[in-house]
Amino acid sequence: MKTYPSVLLAANRDTSIPMALAALIALVVFLIDALTPLDIAIAVLYVVVVLLVASTNNRAVTVAATWGCVALTLLGFVMSHEGGYLNGAAARCLVSLVAIGTTSVLSLRNQAAATTLQEQIQLLNLAHDAIVVHDMNDRITFWNHGAEALYGWTAQQALGQSIHQLTQTSFPVSPEDIKDELLRTNRWHGELQRVRRDGRVVAVSTRAALWRDATGTPRAVLATNNDITRRKEMEARVQRQQEELRSTIDAIPGMVWSSSGDGTLTFINRRWTDMGVTLEEGGSGADVWSAIVHPADLPQMQSAWRSAIATGASFENVSRIRTGTGAYRWMHLGAEPLRDEAGAILRWYGVNTDIEDRKQAEQALERSEAFLADTQRLSRTGSIATHFPDASMWWSDESYRIFEYSREVVPTFDAILARTHPADVATVRGAFEQAKVGAALVDVKYRLAMPDGSVKYVHYVAHLTRPQSGGTEYVGALMDITETTLAQEALARSSAELAHVTRITMLGELAASIAHEVTQPIAAVVACGGAALRWLNRPTPELDEATRSVTQIVRDAKRAGEIIQRIRAMAKKRDSVPAPVALNAIITESAELMRREFEWHAVEVQWDLDEPSPEACCDRVELQQVLINLLMNSVQAMADVSGPRKLRIATGMFDPGHALVSVRDSGTGISEDNADRMFSTFFTTKSEGMGMGLSICRSIVEAHGGRIWAESPATGGALLQFILPIDDGRCHEQ
Repeated sequence: MKTYPSVLLAANRDTSIPMALAALIALVVFLIDALTPLDIAIAVLYVVVVLLVASTNNRAVTVAATWGCVALTLLGFVMSHEGGYLNGAAARCLVSLVAIGTTSVLSLRNQAAATTLQEQIQLLNLAHDAIVVHDMNDRITFWNHGAEALYGWTAQQALGQSIHQLTQTSFPVSPEDIKDELLRTNRWHGELQRVRRDGRVVAVSTRAALWRDATGTPRAVLATNNDITRRKEMEARVQRQQEELRSTIDAIPGMVWSSSGDGTLTFINRRWTDMGVTLEEGGSGADVWSAIVHPADLPQMQSAWRSAIATGASFENVSRIRTGTGAYRWMHLGAEPLRDEAGAILRWYGVNTDIEDRKQAEQALERSEAFLADTQRLSRTGSIATHFPDASMWWSDESYRIFEYSREVVPTFDAILARTHPADVATVRGAFEQAKVGAALVDVKYRLAMPDGSVKYVHYVAHLTRPQSGGTEYVGALMDITETTLAQEALARSSAELAHVTRITMLGELAASIAHEVTQPIAAVVACGGAALRWLNRPTPELDEATRSVTQIVRDAKRAGEIIQRIRAMAKKRDSVPAPVALNAIITESAELMRREFEWHAVEVQWDLDEPSPEACCDRVELQQVLINLLMNSVQAMADVSGPRKLRIATGMFDPGHALVSVRDSGTGISEDNADRMFSTFFTTKSEGMGMGLSICRSIVEAHGGRIWAESPATGGALLQFILPIDDGRCHEQ
C-alpha cells in the first residue's frame, strides 16, 4: 500500500530527464567499453540505462533501449578485441548480456504491474465517492479525486497528513470504540462530521475496511466517504416539517385520526391523549371506539362506520365521546378515504370536532323555539317578517294558525288580503304602503273574515330593521285580539250600564235639588199666570202688563222643560256620542242642578272660568256625570266643616292640546293613605258609599283620552283635576 504514492509520482514525472541521462550513460559506457583496454565487464552498466528508461513506464521504449544496450555491448566487444576473442572477454560479454536481459525482463514485468495498478488507481479516481487509505497511525497514503472534490485538498497536500486532524473529524462515538470495532470485525460504518478546506462543515457516510498483511498484522484502513450533507439537511428539513405538521395537527381544535383501509386506528393526535385516550387502550388491536363512544350512541356510530368502510363513502356521525374526566361531550365524527390509482382505499383520515357548545346551543334553541311556540300559542301572537323590496315573508306557526292557512301555503301579502275583512282592506293596504316606503313603525288593527264566516280582530305591530344582506326588513307581531276586543266591548257595555245606574243613583241623591229646581219655574208659571189673569180682568185690561206676565210664563216653562230634559238625558240608557262641548256651559248646567245642595250646605261657589270657554271633544252627558260626581263629593267633604265652606270651580288650558277642569273644596282634605286609592274600584271613605263614583269618573275621562288625579294642597281641602283633549276637528269627522 505504501507504493501507491511512488507509482502516482512516477506516472506524473517528466520522462525527458531519465531519457537524457540514460543516453549519456549509454554513450559513456560504450566509449569506455569500446575504446579502453579495461579488462572488466563494463557493459554490465547498461543495466542502469535499462532501469532509467524503464522508469519512464514506456514498454516500447524500454524494449528498444534493451536491444540498443545489447547491440552496444556486442559492438563494443567486437571493437575492443578486433577479432581476438578470449574466453574471459567472451564470458564477460555474456554476463553483461545476461544482466541486461534479466534487468529488462524484470523492468517490463514491473512496468506491467505498475500499469495494472495505475489503471486500478484511475478507476478509483473515476469513482464519485471519496476513497481514502490511511495507515494504522491515521496517516493518509491514498487520496483519490473524489476525496479532493469532497474535502478540497489535493493528493499532494493530503498524503502523509493525519486524516482526522486534516478534516477535524467529529465522531458520533469515541475514536477508540471505532478502532476496537475495526480490529474486531474488520468493518465499521457510520456518519461523521468533517470540515472542508474552505471551512464548510460536511456530513459524510463512512464505510471502513481493515487490510491485514499475510501474517494478519493490521496494515491500513480503506474508507469510502459519501457526502450526505444535503441528505442530512433534507432529513432535518423533513424532520422539522414533520414536527411542524405534527404540531399543527396537535393544535387543530379536534381529534385528528387516521386508520387503515379496514378501519383500524393507526394514528391519533395530542387532542386524544389530552382527553385520556391512547391507541393502546384496551390492548393491541382493541376497538378504541367502543371504549370512548357513549354506549347509547355506539351501535349507530359503528353501523355508520362499517357502512362507510364497505361503500367507500364519506363517514359522518354525531356521537358523545368520553373525555379524560369521564364526562361525555358531543362530537362530530367525519372521515374521508385516501385511494390509490386503482381506486382501492389505502387509509382513512378523519377528525372529531367538539360540538358540545353548539349542541347545547341547538338544544337551548330548540327549547327556546318550543317555549316561543307555546308562548305564541298561549298569547295568540304570531311572528311575521317581511323583506323588501321583494316583499318576501316568513310566518311563524301561530301566524298560520291565526290566518287558518296550512303550512304548504307560501306567505304573501295577497294571502293576508285574502283573509282581510272587506271593510278593512284599504287600511291593510295603507299599512303595507307605509312599510314599502320605509316607515319606522307599522301599527294597524283590522279584522279577518274567516272561511267559516266568523270574524277575527287582529293587531299587527312591526318595526324596521336593516339586515346585513341588504334591503329593508320588518319584524313584527300579529296578535289575535278577538277575545280581548269582544271582552272590551262587553266591558264597555257593562261600564255604560254601571254608569247609567250610577247616574240614576245620583239623580236619586239629587232628588231634593231637582224638585226644588223644577218647582221654582212651575211656581213662577202659576204666579205669572194669575197675574196675567188679573191684568186682563180689570175694567180696562192692562195688556202690556199681561204680555210681560205671559212672557215670564214662557221663560219659566222653558226653564222647567230644559231641567227635565237634562234629567231625562242623564237617566236614559244610550251610547257614548262624542261632540264638541263648551266646558264653561256644561259646568254651569251641572252647578245649576247642584244649586239646592249648595244652598242647603251653605257652600259658597267661586268661579274662575277661562274665556273664551275651552272646547273639548267628549260626550256631554258623561262629562256632566263626572262634574256632578266631583261637585257632590266636594259638598259632602265639607259637610262636617264648621268654618267657611268654599267651592272653587275653574277651567283653563293645561297644554296646547288639553283643557283643564279643577274642583277645589275647603273640606278635610285627602290623607296620604287614601291618595293612591281614591280612583280605585270599590274604594270609599263614606260609611254608605259603594266606591264606584270616582272609579267611573276615571273610566269616563280615560275613555275620552284624558287623565284625572287628586291633590291635597298645603292650604287645606282637596283639589280634583282632570284634562280632556281639546276639539281639533275629530268630533266633526265623527
